Amino acid sequence: QDSGMGGLGLSLRYRPIPHFAFDVGIDVLGGTDYNGFQRTETPLTVSGMIFLNPRSRVQLYLLGGMNFSKAKVTSDFASPLLAEKGDGTFQAEYRYFGGQAGAGLEFRVSRHVALNVDVIGFMRKRTDDGRLPEFSDPEKGTTNSSGGALLRGGLTFWW
Repeated sequence: QDSGMGGLGLSLRYRPIPHFAFDVGIDVLGGTDYNGFQRTETPLTVSGMIFLNPRSRVQLYLLGGMNFSKAKVTSDFASPLLAEKGDGTFQAEYRYFGGQAGAGLEFRVSRHVALNVDVIGFMRKRTDDGRLPEFSDPEKGTTNSSGGALLRGGLTFWW
């Protein structure tokens, strides 16, 4: 089964000292999930960032924090994981809370502009009522926990 998602995001960073920054971000993602359903997801992340070499043009950083997310999955085909919506489609909505950690590089273009790329791993658990499991496999069982990784690229404006 092919799965993958992509999207756009916006984050605000505040760097009170050269070695540390706060990052608050929101993304809108869409694609196909690991069950083969069409999925849209909106995560909100709050992270702390530690810059290991803050005076360099290329700065390595580590980040860690928490995430909240809301997802909606839809399908034109019946599944025991989805509820029928009456219009011939099937869907489910999920809410999550979890944590993330990762690392990245920031490339300073000027004093106020930088390009950045990072990889973030996340683990999370559903916080909704969870009447239907998110993942079910006859051999592996069911679960309402999930994890994954994000590859992000961005443009940062510092002021």
